[in-house]
Amino acid sequence: MASSRRGGRARITISLLLLSAVLLLTLDGRGSGPIQSVRSAVLTVLSPLGGAASSVASPFRNAWNSAFDQGDLKKENDVLREENDRLKGDITANSIAKEQLQQLLQLVGIPFVGDTPVVHTRVVSGAVGNFGDRLELDKGSSSGIERNMPVVTGEGLIGKVVEVSENRSIVSLMSSGTFKVGFSVVGTAAIGIAQGTGGDATLRGANIDSRQAVSVGAIAATSGLAGSPFPPNLPIGTITAVRTNEAALESTVDIKMFANLNDLVYADVVLWKPAN
Repeated sequence: MASSRRGGRARITISLLLLSAVLLLTLDGRGSGPIQSVRSAVLTVLSPLGGAASSVASPFRNAWNSAFDQGDLKKENDVLREENDRLKGDITANSIAKEQLQQLLQLVGIPFVGDTPVVHTRVVSGAVGNFGDRLELDKGSSSGIERNMPVVTGEGLIGKVVEVSENRSIVSLMSSGTFKVGFSVVGTAAIGIAQGTGGDATLRGANIDSRQAVSVGAIAATSGLAGSPFPPNLPIGTITAVRTNEAALESTVDIKMFANLNDLVYADVVLWKPAN
């Protein structure tokens, strides 16, 4: 009977020592230096059971270390994600700055306006109106801008001024369904009237004498005929289709605009008024 009680106490003692070993080994695995001396004493007592203690402790220590390692990895991932987002922001900002610089450089010394003075403006609002066919510029009558003056980018004509206040101007874009401009086909005697289509980058040209040879790929520019609000030779676009009605002796064309009307940042108002 006494032997049985002694065996039970021995098992309890061994169990407690094994649990202590698990705790000490785990703490030591995390670098807890002050535990070292106690750990050594326990392992000395447990030396006959060292293999068993190590086997029992190992899964717990691995789980403990894994939990801490996962926390460290999450922190590192969060830092890397934040850095990645910042770099993406830098790239986007640089792309925007580059695009704005390119637009601005296009307006420096544009050859097709000749000696006619221009006012450099910044686009402060797009999509003014129901169909996004207007722009607002940051300069107005105080800078010499008046209604019907043409507005260009470095690529060519984009519209004309339709409203003016002291420090603001509203521009009707060529894409507007109500916009009309007289044009000539470069290299020919063909002339006509081009009109916006209300949304895309194509103008419809009409009233062209069918006896005039007009071909796909030819360039359309403002004709500058008497009474026109536009001076001659402002680039408009490239002819992409020609249709001829022989009975009516008239041709119609499609003109793809040179200027990109999307995401405009800068524009020039040409201070030109037709002669009376």
